[in-house]
Amino acid sequence: MKGNHTLESRHRRSLSLGSFNRMQANWKYSKKEVKKMFDEYYKCIEEANKSENRMKEAITAVLALEGQRVDLKCPSCQRPDQDSVKAKLFWQRARNVDSTTMHVDPSAEGFKLKKDMTLVIKNVDVTDAGQYFCVKDGDSEVIYQVDVLFREPQRTVSEKNMETLLPAQKLIDHNLEVFTHWSDWGECDQCDKHGKRLKIGTCMVQKIDMDKPIVPVDIPIMSLYPRGVPCRSTVLSRPVAHLPGIKGRKSEVLDGICFVVCPSTPPPIQVTDKNGKVIEIIEGGYHPIDKRPELPPLVQRKVLYKATGTHVKLTCPTKQRGKVRWQRGERPINTATIRRQTRGRVFVDKLNRLHIRKLRIRDSAPYHCWVWQRHVGAFKLIGFKKMNDNLKHYITYAGLFLTIIAFPIYCACKLCLAKPKAKRRKR
Repeated sequence: MKGNHTLESRHRRSLSLGSFNRMQANWKYSKKEVKKMFDEYYKCIEEANKSENRMKEAITAVLALEGQRVDLKCPSCQRPDQDSVKAKLFWQRARNVDSTTMHVDPSAEGFKLKKDMTLVIKNVDVTDAGQYFCVKDGDSEVIYQVDVLFREPQRTVSEKNMETLLPAQKLIDHNLEVFTHWSDWGECDQCDKHGKRLKIGTCMVQKIDMDKPIVPVDIPIMSLYPRGVPCRSTVLSRPVAHLPGIKGRKSEVLDGICFVVCPSTPPPIQVTDKNGKVIEIIEGGYHPIDKRPELPPLVQRKVLYKATGTHVKLTCPTKQRGKVRWQRGERPINTATIRRQTRGRVFVDKLNRLHIRKLRIRDSAPYHCWVWQRHVGAFKLIGFKKMNDNLKHYITYAGLFLTIIAFPIYCACKLCLAKPKAKRRKR
């Protein structure tokens, strides 16, 4: 064991030394940054080699609502000095419609590929449903079954009434168990005062006994989902999905109260050398000389021109799970009362998207979204009256009529002018 550890250390040292020369040739990274990246790379390899993380044939079910952001992580460890092309690492997709397998183009609209090979699907649509494979050297590292719903039936429960949450239910006659899979608590939407946070529970179905079939119709692929599948997943056949214990069960949203302290200015930091001697004192809000500061992300701004009478959806450009706060101009939008005040015309859905139905001219205004205390997005919405379709037809017909009349007149004028010129040449 000691000899293997020594060989591994030498191998790491040789790789790191060679990578230092390559990665620092363009002065892009410092020695500390390169060392940190390689430490994370070796830690990833150690985690991947653990026995509980070696199961690759299982399929992970992902259920998303239309318009939601979906992050699909690839468990493969990628060397910092090697790009995905050299590592033969890419994503494939099999659509639900025709089961055709194709490469996922990360530059295509709606997709994004991170440095760690995480595939991001922005504003997921029903057409994005299917299986996604992270492929390395011809083998699948992970398989995701992505299902997209227009609407997921949900019930909201207050944290004070947790005893009313739906318990797990075993359908013994069908060899199925229905339960709720809970996410972590979201971030608090306020600081230094009482705010709200949400916890999302998704309705899930799994086999009780993997060796026995499902009644009335068996689904062999269910054995590849050890953690179960969502109740509205396309994996479930129609007879199974319409069982009373599955069809009528809703997903749940737990609404809780929270209190967190607003972030304050950090205290001064002392930078010491190897001997413990203080070489630099950094005040709060400042950065060391040898470390590049992380710039805050810019506020994304858009100008939207929409015709009156249309349905407008404003999506806050953020991937954080915290509560999104909307405001029109300088006036905050109360998500609890806006639907009642506008009689259902303006509301904020479960995905924190601002909906404006039957847009009016007076809805034209700047709209801002905030996450925590950070301004994330700004939308300048401008409504205009749509031109009457009949008027469009009249203008088209009038232009066509004038073209038909003008062309013969133009030809006649050309002929009339050509005749005097011909007579003059004969003389």
